[in-house]
Amino acid sequence: MGYQNLEVTTLGDKLRRGIAFNAEIFRFEDESAVLFASEDLPQILKMASDSEKVIKDLRVISKVARDSPKSLMKEIHPGFFSAAGPAAGAPIEMTEENSVFKRFSAFENDRRVFGGKLSPGSYATTDEDARVVKTGQEAVARYALPNLSPAIYVFTVKPIEDTRIQRGIVQPDFGQPGGGIEVLFRDGTTPNTVTGPDVIPRG
Repeated sequence: MGYQNLEVTTLGDKLRRGIAFNAEIFRFEDESAVLFASEDLPQILKMASDSEKVIKDLRVISKVARDSPKSLMKEIHPGFFSAAGPAAGAPIEMTEENSVFKRFSAFENDRRVFGGKLSPGSYATTDEDARVVKTGQEAVARYALPNLSPAIYVFTVKPIEDTRIQRGIVQPDFGQPGGGIEVLFRDGTTPNTVTGPDVIPRG
């Protein structure tokens, strides 16, 4: 979601590979990700614009570059994905072995969690994105939850390998800014894949 693997020809007629994010920014596969993690989006876009004459030609390739897109996404500044769409319109992905997700809820007995599994059509977020949320109120804002009560209950979701998901960015809704990563489990998960909840401060 939001990326393409490219092979480009530079002005020096050298072939190099990398990944284009959201058709706006290109990162060579041997280029450090520190810049992407340390600069804000406007500055990154400006630098990308200033460098636009470096590439003479490009083509999309199916072979994954040295770093997988999933690992690169974790390195990119979170604000970069604000232009991406919601999970419901994203391509289907298959979960990898030992993947971990989190679901924030205002209810200890979340109706979407039953028998140690997620019901079809349930949403969660990635373990990485959940780490920036410290309170239930922050969860409501980041994931634009319809219930304004602090989402202090955090369920851990460990789906089996090759569970179908769609991944996107939470859009502003219910008076909340959104901006977090959302993961849609369209088919739900199998039994014994959801544990918890843990409890975080209200905010």
